[in-house]
Amino acid sequence: MGYQRFEEGVRAWLGEACRQGHPLASYWVQDHLQRVDFARRFHLPLAQEVLDSRAARVLDLGCGTAGTGVAFALAGARTVGLDHSPRMLSLASMRAADEGAKLALVEGDVRALPFRPGAFDVCICDQVIEHVRGYPRLVAEAYRILRPGGLLLLSAPHRLAIREGHTGLLFASWLPHAWAERYATLRGRRMPGEPWDVWLELPWTVRRRLREAGFQEIRSPWKHPTRPPTEGGAARRALARIRPLVRLVRWGFRWRQLLWSTLMFVLVKPSAVSRPGDAGIGE
Repeated sequence: MGYQRFEEGVRAWLGEACRQGHPLASYWVQDHLQRVDFARRFHLPLAQEVLDSRAARVLDLGCGTAGTGVAFALAGARTVGLDHSPRMLSLASMRAADEGAKLALVEGDVRALPFRPGAFDVCICDQVIEHVRGYPRLVAEAYRILRPGGLLLLSAPHRLAIREGHTGLLFASWLPHAWAERYATLRGRRMPGEPWDVWLELPWTVRRRLREAGFQEIRSPWKHPTRPPTEGGAARRALARIRPLVRLVRWGFRWRQLLWSTLMFVLVKPSAVSRPGDAGIGE
């Protein structure tokens, strides 16, 4: 499916913001265009490991141009996108129309959601919390609007990353907020006229905030589903029995994620009473 109206809308938005041109304008356009495909390959499989996303009630929280929300809608989910920016919601509407996706769009504050408790099966929060001062309120709201057994898929950049994700600058994540803003400005990596609203925390601080809200981890840099040693080839089965080697490999993968990528959490809102079918849809 083409993105003619959406691409024109994104270029117009960037053209207004970058009247004198900007070295990253083409990158930003491509980044927005590729988000549906990225969500199909990344977010959707993560959710489907735990539940059937078809007909699920999904909230794309802080949706922006709603690439992730559109991917879930095209997979059959009943999807709502929420953002505080009318301009982003207009672009999200164009994207949904270009894709032929059924997507409800709501203007609102991520820290005070206009939905009843337990209204959704899945909440997606893709690189949003770093833009929200007081983001624990956002996390608490995500917990409130999820049903027991519902999933939160949350990704976020963090202070340990060697390359800062919004600008691509080395070591910008390590700097104090004001210094990072000046660094991005000097290197021409800021959107002209936009505030520098990137507030990063350490990975374990983000993890603690999520746990304090009541979520339990399914996937995180500290927790990954493991395959039984009986799976895989003979070499893998033999190596899996060497516990120090297994621990070293897991340690290496964990620090690779912490230093070179964004945090990714798949979390569940615990059920009050565990019963068969809690992880399913169709409720």
